[in-house]
Amino acid sequence: MIENFFQSLERNKVEYLLISGQASVLYGAATFSEDIDLWVNPTTENRDALTKALIDCGACYYKLTPALTTDNLRHGHGFHYVLPGAQTDPIYLDVMGNPPRAGSFAAASNTARQMETEWGAIQTIGIQPLVELKKTQRLEDYPVISKLTLAWFDQPECQHVAADLGWALQNIFTLPELAVFFARHEAAIELAFALGSHELGEFGQQLQAGGETTEMIERCVNARLQARIADWQLADRRYWRDIIRQLKEMRTLGQLMPEGENISAAG
Repeated sequence: MIENFFQSLERNKVEYLLISGQASVLYGAATFSEDIDLWVNPTTENRDALTKALIDCGACYYKLTPALTTDNLRHGHGFHYVLPGAQTDPIYLDVMGNPPRAGSFAAASNTARQMETEWGAIQTIGIQPLVELKKTQRLEDYPVISKLTLAWFDQPECQHVAADLGWALQNIFTLPELAVFFARHEAAIELAFALGSHELGEFGQQLQAGGETTEMIERCVNARLQARIADWQLADRRYWRDIIRQLKEMRTLGQLMPEGENISAAG
């Protein structure tokens, strides 16, 4: 069914990018993801093409799904569907037209990669915008972000310059991945000091000197990383506040799509 779904996207010329969990799996930063998450170009023509692809696959509406209008796509709403499985459990599909923090669809498409998978060739979001998308309220996303950040240095577009190292220092949130990063990129240690991240620089220097770090510096670095995570979690809560309010209004007005109903039947 998943292969059939992506083939339907291609047949209907849907402009999309695979994002979130499955994209992280393809980059080797996660081992499993239950859902398929797509970012679609929020144009009327592309909305129509996506609707045809969903109907072709017999998709049904899942919970809290507004009408698939261009306005709703552009305002950042999520659209939730179920693809019927043959001999397996149903496949859950989440679609967005304007996900948070990742910029425009056109810009993300310019850095996307076509990944070869068991379902065929799939247009997949690039690592840097994927990292921004993963800065959610879920604590479990931050180790994945850290692994994605390390994986950035294996990408052909990474130039291994100071800008790449500085970006990585801002996007590693776990001590093990930070240790790997400093071991592979010793130039980042001095850069950490230059950028005012003295705890991170001291952590790197201790690793460089003997391969071990003191408990005190580990506590300091971990506190700094946890504070960064908390800031991103708060920002994500603020982002979704208005969208959740709109969803509640739609539910009160009976404007959400009927859960479990086939898309073609509901129009």
